Amino acid sequence: MKKILLLSLLWISFHGNAQYQYSTMRHYIKIEGGALKYYVSTISENSDKLQLAEDGIAFNGIYGWDFDEKIHLGLGGGFMSLGDTKGVTAFSEINFYVSNTHINPYTGIRVGYSYIFPEGFASQGDLLAEFVTGLQINFDLYTYFSIYLQTGFMYTQKSLMVPLRIGLKF
Repeated sequence: MKKILLLSLLWISFHGNAQYQYSTMRHYIKIEGGALKYYVSTISENSDKLQLAEDGIAFNGIYGWDFDEKIHLGLGGGFMSLGDTKGVTAFSEINFYVSNTHINPYTGIRVGYSYIFPEGFASQGDLLAEFVTGLQINFDLYTYFSIYLQTGFMYTQKSLMVPLRIGLKF
């Protein structure tokens, strides 16, 4: 019985340290929120179709994996509000980090789908594509807790927007 207990403690001790020293993939969760600055629409003024012409807010949740601490891949979903227009999004993202230091710049892309429920119009879905760039501040490299600031260009619902987000990663 003592041998089993000793071997179990050694295995747990080695496995706990191996997570940070020998593993090349870790899981993370990100929660982010921020503003969407409306920039331009590709729908003409004379069109009877919906035009998004208001600034808004968006909230996202992302579950992801990092590979060698430089490439992060995630799947996410969120909620956006553009005045009277509300919507949901689903997307995948890939981020490329410069280094694994306490202050870490990165760039990436998001691709997915957005579905909106505008007041007075039929609901509609469209492609969501986003180029992001940001700065992540890591508080502790082993617990993986960090805060980040992110911006870029987002195309969805035939409109171009500039998001400004702040988020937590853990």
